[in-house]
Amino acid sequence: MEFSINRNVFLDGIQRTLGVVERKTTIPILNNILIRTQDNQIKIVATDREIGLISRYDANITVPGDITLSAKKIYEMVRETEGETIHFIKNDQHQVTLTCNKAIYRVPGLPADEYPNVVDVEDVTLYKVSGTLLADLIQKTAFAVSSDEIRVHLNGVFFETEGAGEEVRLKMVATDGHRLSVARGPAGATGGMALEKGVIIPRKGLMEIRKIVEGENDVDIGFDHGMFILKTKNLTIKVSLIDGEYPDYHRVIPSEKGVLLKFSRDTVLHALRRMSVISSERYAGVIIVLENNRMVLDSNNPDVGEANDEIEVSYDDQQLRVSYNVNYLIDAIEVIAEKEVSFEMNVGMKPGIIRGVGNDDYLCIVMPLKL
Repeated sequence: MEFSINRNVFLDGIQRTLGVVERKTTIPILNNILIRTQDNQIKIVATDREIGLISRYDANITVPGDITLSAKKIYEMVRETEGETIHFIKNDQHQVTLTCNKAIYRVPGLPADEYPNVVDVEDVTLYKVSGTLLADLIQKTAFAVSSDEIRVHLNGVFFETEGAGEEVRLKMVATDGHRLSVARGPAGATGGMALEKGVIIPRKGLMEIRKIVEGENDVDIGFDHGMFILKTKNLTIKVSLIDGEYPDYHRVIPSEKGVLLKFSRDTVLHALRRMSVISSERYAGVIIVLENNRMVLDSNNPDVGEANDEIEVSYDDQQLRVSYNVNYLIDAIEVIAEKEVSFEMNVGMKPGIIRGVGNDDYLCIVMPLKL
């Protein structure tokens, strides 16, 4: 096996696999990536058995072949080289020699026939959607995904469609039981994409999907035998979906109207971050008091200290006092692109609702803390 390839292209291809390969595994070969020549390209494959990543890059193939190598080590080697071209040679003992300018690495590999089979996408209906939209939906929901391993069905984002034909909209929902984030947008899908029941995409797969779609105008997505599939020009990712029933999140969205406040996104975000300096894993609450056209924020942590701040708002009703997890509020507001934020607060233990002013495609519901 022998080929030459642009160093930056090779480095980028290997870097994309680092989030997929298993770091802690009893199967050593899952730490590796598969490199295989195919026509005038090399194919780089990574898998942890739940996610499969296949990418292709142009290369000058001298001798065809395949090999598996440690993803982390091969990335570190190529990263530290200086030059335009990597020369790659594998001998009959599965040892690889990497050369770039005068730098030479010799590393042992494992035979490709020991690597798990990652099948490329065939005969699957794919729909063209906006990569920018997918990245935005993931950003606005991933922070609310649960990390509770007991409730596995909440360990991912619920993905569904609304509408039909050219009017179809993509929708993502995430909740950890303390907050609920919902985001949607026009898919621009061709061919009448529709998900009757919706699917649950696990957190790790979601993060890899986001890396791929950032900066991509259009991507192709589809579903096949419990897998979410996404394709770009050079890359295919397959993610095993979570098998479970997602809760009826519509029941969590309050029907009663609370006190509606509107304020500058940046102003309240900076104020909340000042409160979060006092927070810790044990104490992360911020008390919000509304009275006399002002919103007073108070954070008190016996282990760290106390913080107070005040923001002018339009409110002249009776005093309203509610406590929230300050980090949950920051997460919900940070992803809003609009300059103004609306915050609908309710008395007692009723949830608050955060939106961007003028944007009905995103909302985050945050449960209050007991005062």
